Amino acid sequence: MTMAPDRFEMFCLYYLGLNRVGEYRFLNANQIAREFNWTVGELMGTLRKLNLHPDTVLNTDFPMARHQVDVQLAADRFGPPDLQDMAGRIFEEFTRAVGRKRDWLGEIEREREADRDAKRNR
Repeated sequence: MTMAPDRFEMFCLYYLGLNRVGEYRFLNANQIAREFNWTVGELMGTLRKLNLHPDTVLNTDFPMARHQVDVQLAADRFGPPDLQDMAGRIFEEFTRAVGRKRDWLGEIEREREADRDAKRNR
C-alpha cells in the first residue's frame, strides 16, 4: 500500500482487517502504520481526521465487536468480493451511527438485569 487510504479503506483495514482488495488479515496498529510508512501517532492522527479514532468508535452506539467477528468468520467461507460487500454494509451502518452516543450506564443495567434473570431461572 502506498497511497493514503480513504475513510472506507481505513475503516476496513483498521477495524475489519480487510485490505483494499478485500483480503482478510488482521493487523495491529503498529503493522498498519508500517504499511504506510507512518508512526503509530501518525496513524492515530489520520484516524482522528477521518472520525475513526478508537475513542470515537468505542463511544458510538455501534456493535463493532460483533461486526469484527462476523467478518472474521465470513473470511473462512467467502472471497474478497463478498467480504468487500459485507464491509460496505457495515461501513454504511457505522456511518449512520456516528454521533449517537453509546449508553454505557444502560448497557450495564441491562447486563445486571440479565444476570438477575439468569439467577432466578436456575
